[in-house]
Amino acid sequence: MHPMKNPEKACPELVFLDFGGVIAQEGFKTAMVDLALGAGKDPEGVKRTAFDLVYATGFTLGRIREDTFWQAFREATGIGGEDAFLTDFVKARFVLRPSMLALASRLREKGIRTAILSDQTHWLKEMDAKEGFFCYFDRVFNSYDAGMTKKEPAFFIQVLETMKTPAHKALFVDDHKPHVDRALALGMDALWYQEEDVFQREMQARFPFALFTP
Repeated sequence: MHPMKNPEKACPELVFLDFGGVIAQEGFKTAMVDLALGAGKDPEGVKRTAFDLVYATGFTLGRIREDTFWQAFREATGIGGEDAFLTDFVKARFVLRPSMLALASRLREKGIRTAILSDQTHWLKEMDAKEGFFCYFDRVFNSYDAGMTKKEPAFFIQVLETMKTPAHKALFVDDHKPHVDRALALGMDALWYQEEDVFQREMQARFPFALFTP
């Protein structure tokens, strides 16, 4: 993980956490690799195609449902499978990280607000209905509902305005560096999540209380 803290920033009063890759393992990427290997396809090529499609089709923006996306996916990759099977295949790989839910709880106990900021589809609500993780956060911002993604600075601006928090008092954590760069450009504090132990040290340094046990 590459730490990106600006030393001039005040202690954050609001923490935004990405879902896939931070709160949970990145299930979509893992699923695409597994589907490709099972079909004898190039994993990197399938993964790249799937990520391109999820944005290009408007799936992450709430413009289509999964049936339209999976049809486009099958046509682009040659990988078969019924819609329900493919959807379950992906959702099963978004494995929640208990340490992240514990972190969200600890922050809120200390008066630090928390929110999910994610480029996800309607699957996010379906996963919450099964796992019940929304309750660990003050708000959930999802591209599918917002009609914007983290590729757009406007999405960050909108969520900051909704939370009534200036950029310099917010921390954003994501596993995708371009999203982190956009947050930094807007004046937010940001962390590029890669390694858990480095992430814990960076979080510990930002808050004047213990978040993690030794």
